[in-house]
Amino acid sequence: MSLRPSELEQVVAEVGAKLTGAVAQKAWCPLPRLAYLELRVPGRSILLCLCAEGELSRVAVAETRFPTPGEPAPFQRWLRHELTGAKLLAARFRDAERVVELDFEREEVRRRLVMELGSPGGLLLLSEQGRVLMLSGEGFGPRRNLYAGAAWTPPESLPPDALAKARLAPSRLVPAEGDTLPYSHAAELLLGAKDQASRAESIRRRLAQPYRARLKRSSRTLEKVRAEAGRGPDAEKHRRMGELLAQNLFRLKRGATEVTLTEYTEAGAEEVQVKLDPKRTPKEEADWNFHQYRRLLRGVEQARHREAELAREVAHAQLSLEQVERMDEVMLLAQAQVLHVPVGGEATPEGKPFKEYVGHAGSRIWVGRGSEDNDTLTFKVARPWYLWFHARGVPGSHVVLPLEKGQEPTQEVLLDAAHLALHHSGAKGEPRGEVSYVQAKFVRKVKGGAPGQVTYTREKTFVVRMEAERLERLLKSRHTELPAP
Repeated sequence: MSLRPSELEQVVAEVGAKLTGAVAQKAWCPLPRLAYLELRVPGRSILLCLCAEGELSRVAVAETRFPTPGEPAPFQRWLRHELTGAKLLAARFRDAERVVELDFEREEVRRRLVMELGSPGGLLLLSEQGRVLMLSGEGFGPRRNLYAGAAWTPPESLPPDALAKARLAPSRLVPAEGDTLPYSHAAELLLGAKDQASRAESIRRRLAQPYRARLKRSSRTLEKVRAEAGRGPDAEKHRRMGELLAQNLFRLKRGATEVTLTEYTEAGAEEVQVKLDPKRTPKEEADWNFHQYRRLLRGVEQARHREAELAREVAHAQLSLEQVERMDEVMLLAQAQVLHVPVGGEATPEGKPFKEYVGHAGSRIWVGRGSEDNDTLTFKVARPWYLWFHARGVPGSHVVLPLEKGQEPTQEVLLDAAHLALHHSGAKGEPRGEVSYVQAKFVRKVKGGAPGQVTYTREKTFVVRMEAERLERLLKSRHTELPAP
């Protein structure tokens, strides 16, 4: 239900006609395919929305913007650095390529903001020479073979028949009489509420997913533990048989497979058939039953403690799910940071070679699951510019911090990754340790070495004092926590 070509043409033509000369004051990029520009015209400010998100794709004038979670995205920083104070020179819509272009100028330096509406769509900021300064959109750069410094060329045009069919679709925009930007506002009325609702439901699903996974796992485990906790009668049977055999050792013959013994109970004497292991002596047979009795009794006691813990986990997961379902749209959108975390269970989906944690400002940190997974994470998953961490001088997991190309991590994120590297190493539990980090492209596998064995160059090393609160926050981040009700 994205804006049709006829609708985009109406909106972009209106922006070009009525907002040319407007000055960009602020910029936001709360999500990879969503950006806002605050444009100042005489007497008021206009919030221009650029969305390249599938069926929500649009250019529109919005009343409010989507909240920006955590630390600003690199694309937002570039927009603010390059466009703040710049004047809008022109706006164009190229329907054949499904591209919207906005030209800006500041102190005779020109920049072009491009929104591609293909699949996947994305946003780009171009230099005056048409080279990519920064781009935004998950999967967008690799799919289009675009990266910082690359020369931008428009995407392939639609086939003539598809283009002709798209142009025939009538406009659904209903401009309000007397509105200075009627088509731009109508575009937001058409898709803005749907955008908010769609993202709110996506947040709800992501918040609920780890609790659903926990509820399913804990409930399944609880059934098994309850079965173990119910083995008290089996333990008691072994005790009875052990005592009966101990009292009748003189009646037992080695090599026998069965014996009938008299058991005296409150109800009177009873004849009991007892099966025997012909390989055991009579005393060994009695001792074996006593051993089984003690083993089962310990298991029952442990199972009852575990049963109580699991019951609490199930109750907590159920309560958390109920809280998620009761959250309204405003509360959900306030948790927008979860949209920056890839969908998964309570950690990374099974089959991936790493566990994922959420660090400062929503940054993702990947920790290898084992030796072979370390190799996969470092040499197949990590991009050359991602940062690679390892506890110095001790065996441990490979830790990778994914970054945008050219992005500099904050000190807090570096400390988060270093804490995880130490925790998942032979230095676990130590109050301090050394951690080395380097771009993944400088890590090399040792020829003929064991899985996970590597060498690296150009590393930086620092001493980390373990902070209990930081480590606890990181370890808990494998689950998406809810705000207090």
